[in-house]
Amino acid sequence: MPRRARQGISLFESVAGLTIVGMVAASALAATAREMRTAARARRAIEVEALATSRLDWMALTTDVQLQSLPDSIARGTFPEPLNEYKWRTEVEPVAQESGLYDVQVSVLWKDGDKDVSYVIRSRVYRRPVLTSRGR
Repeated sequence: MPRRARQGISLFESVAGLTIVGMVAASALAATAREMRTAARARRAIEVEALATSRLDWMALTTDVQLQSLPDSIARGTFPEPLNEYKWRTEVEPVAQESGLYDVQVSVLWKDGDKDVSYVIRSRVYRRPVLTSRGR
């Protein structure tokens, strides 16, 4: 008997083909999800660094007296909408043996799921010390 020409594909071939397509689709989906998480982390890092730097820039407006005892409005707070998920805390310590020099630390805090996360930026600020003149 002559062999008939094969027509169509077998069930096994179609299942194998669908399996391969499914695996490729799952891999592409996982890669896309990773890229989206990476983009979200990059966006968060840019926002947090900019917020911390802006709070550090506020320190340029403070006086020597304010640095010695930070007002609450400079020491801590929440950023306005749409960045109100972030809070800040500023700490200032005078540098020992260096009159007028202060260590400044600005922390930006936020919640990531159920854990607290923070970004810290440090700098030093110099203010000419207030000199008192002796009576003449």
